[in-house]
Amino acid sequence: MLAFANDAEMAERFREMLDIKYYPLFVSLENRVCLVIGGGGVGERKIRTLLNYAAHIRLVARDLTPWLQTRCTERAITFLGGDYTDSLLDGVHLVFAATSDPLLNQRIASDSRNRGLWCNMATDPKLGSFLVPAILERGPLSIAISTAGISPAISGRIRKALETQFGAEWGPFLVLLGSIRLAIQNHELGTRENQRLFRELAGLPLLDWIQANQREQALQALHQLCQPWLTSSELVNLWDEACRQYSISSQPRAI
Repeated sequence: MLAFANDAEMAERFREMLDIKYYPLFVSLENRVCLVIGGGGVGERKIRTLLNYAAHIRLVARDLTPWLQTRCTERAITFLGGDYTDSLLDGVHLVFAATSDPLLNQRIASDSRNRGLWCNMATDPKLGSFLVPAILERGPLSIAISTAGISPAISGRIRKALETQFGAEWGPFLVLLGSIRLAIQNHELGTRENQRLFRELAGLPLLDWIQANQREQALQALHQLCQPWLTSSELVNLWDEACRQYSISSQPRAI
């Protein structure tokens, strides 16, 4: 048993935290109803992230940060008042207990569990049913990092380290690969030929070419591999569209 200054209860709580296994899962929150209880800094951070994923947000809080007050005034968030009751869980998909009151958070988590709802618990993660990871996004690429609630600061540190390994070029890279893959599949070449072609595409140094803005070299290699199924003009359009989405120049860099 780990030693916590002879505090057996704290040691037991930590052991329970280590015993919990969390299943990584990516879900779409578009048009899903998320209830956030708590209008302080923690609640604001939760809502800022949720808005990026097109969730419908309902908020219960006695006090609001200025940013949350503005979002409520703009009706980007549905404000339900200051007092929580379990009836507010009706029609909700995800619950975020983000108040500074541990007992209230425990009550919210218990009510959610009784209704079979997923609940994120700010003050005591193990009493909730899911965690919110640190997130690194590069277009379609999403990397989620979690320390099972032990140290969100370390999760953030790992994310920071990954930012240099997975740069902005990964967004257009994946969009370009996906666009070419879809265009090739429309020609119905057969599974074996598709797999061969996609393996060779994945083997090209496209990331390096995008990062260095070596457009012509990349397009030449892509055309050589994808002809006769994709024309040069089609590949140019796919390249330019992928770069345009992520504000990366699609034109050759002047030397």
